[in-house]
Amino acid sequence: MDHLKTLLTEMARQQGDKNYLFFRDSHFTYRGIDLLSNRFSRVFRELGVGKGDHVAVMLPNGPEWIACWFGLAKLGAVLVAFNTQWKAEGLEYALAQADVKYFLLAAEFQGEFKKAGKTPGLTAVICDLGGESSEIERSHSLSRLLAAVSSQAVEGEPPEAGDPLIITYTSGTTGWPKAVVNPHRAYIAAAMDLRDYVELTPEDIIYTCLPLYHANPQAYCVLTALVTGGSVALAERFSASRFWQDIRAYRATAFSYVGAVLPILLSQPEREEEKGSSAKKCFGGGAPQEVHEAATRRFGLQVCELYGMSETGTWNTINRPGKIKAGSVGQVRECFEVKVFDDQDNEVPPGRVGEIVVRPKRPFIMFSGYYKMPEETLRDYRNLWFHTGDLGKVDSEGYFYYCGRKKESIRRGGENITPYEIEKVLTDHPAVAEAAAVGVPDPILGEEIKAYVVLREGRSVSPPELIETCQERLPKFMIPRYLEFVSSLPKTASEKVQKVSLKSRGIGAAWDRLSPEDSDESR
Repeated sequence: MDHLKTLLTEMARQQGDKNYLFFRDSHFTYRGIDLLSNRFSRVFRELGVGKGDHVAVMLPNGPEWIACWFGLAKLGAVLVAFNTQWKAEGLEYALAQADVKYFLLAAEFQGEFKKAGKTPGLTAVICDLGGESSEIERSHSLSRLLAAVSSQAVEGEPPEAGDPLIITYTSGTTGWPKAVVNPHRAYIAAAMDLRDYVELTPEDIIYTCLPLYHANPQAYCVLTALVTGGSVALAERFSASRFWQDIRAYRATAFSYVGAVLPILLSQPEREEEKGSSAKKCFGGGAPQEVHEAATRRFGLQVCELYGMSETGTWNTINRPGKIKAGSVGQVRECFEVKVFDDQDNEVPPGRVGEIVVRPKRPFIMFSGYYKMPEETLRDYRNLWFHTGDLGKVDSEGYFYYCGRKKESIRRGGENITPYEIEKVLTDHPAVAEAAAVGVPDPILGEEIKAYVVLREGRSVSPPELIETCQERLPKFMIPRYLEFVSSLPKTASEKVQKVSLKSRGIGAAWDRLSPEDSDESR
């Protein structure tokens, strides 16, 4: 089953009245979600949507998002997943850049859309406004449209494995986000392999509180539950105070995470709901060794830390149950080749940091390219390998380690410095919650190192103390010159630190360990 249309039909036939989706106090069976997706297919077909058309969706988490996606897939149309945090300028850019013809828009985002500039390529806007009228030109009411169509399946040729299924967006830490086009097979293969690698069964219930416009919940939760014959429990948003209550209420056995989820849960006081939790596994990216080990100890979880990108079939390495090595991102997924290269595209030996590169062993299990950005696609795909822009290393047992973004590396006095190592030393200090190291201009060395530090609540530490910690564990050329304490770090919607934003602040009012105003102790 290499495309979503046949997969949905087959799973509805096999699972029938078994619950597939839980949301709030509602539930949808496999048959029920299949029939609801048929209604969406009919609504869009009557509006003129055909195979290959781009339909943007800007909805909060809910059954409608999933049913809409499935319904569009049955038509061979492409869902363009819009970030619900985008403002008018971002909407205007994405609607034009992605050649969006139809736009399904939640009422709460209507105001930002009205502020956006002209969208001449847009044929129709569908609003979830119930029976109310909308001030948006060419708009339709979703509830009225759904009520007017049957739930009978739409006839038509199924899509091919390589046909586009979905467009998601890169985090956009260095400019406008790029539109990543993924084919049907890429997402389905990712879901099937994740099911097998983390040993999921039809009895599993996967919980997600991550926004559905991200590839993580799309592939790791919605589709993985589908191909497993299990269930997915969907929350509207992440809430640390409600997380374990939801896990218990839905009897969830697994969940997916991004970087901030586990640290936030660990920062909360222990709750009765987390004890004896039904959740035994979690999978995602962004759990460094200390977080990984703490989550295992406190919550009794098998943390299946993985590595991947939207461009690379969503995941390429993983820690499998029973073979977990905390601090690593696991071993290679069998249908991919993953290597670590130097700047001349030569493979580096184990233990040495270089750029992580990926290529598939099967067709259509990676992205098709950046939409309308052929030069960027070719640049990243040079020498027959996709260059991720991520720094990493591999050990003698084939476990990979993520070491930060290549573009974030600091060039100080001829040395290429990975911020990851500095940040790890800083966050190992008991008073430090988060840290980010960036390069700032220096007339002699080219760049100097500036570290931004977020302290844990109720804790304090002086700059000289942190420098002393660094001096004990880092070579001299990696010791930060500047330190600045901040209340939080700027992040993207996917919880990646916006290093470009931090670099743009320059030295600012940071503490300088070489300043003559500081004591000898602090130098």
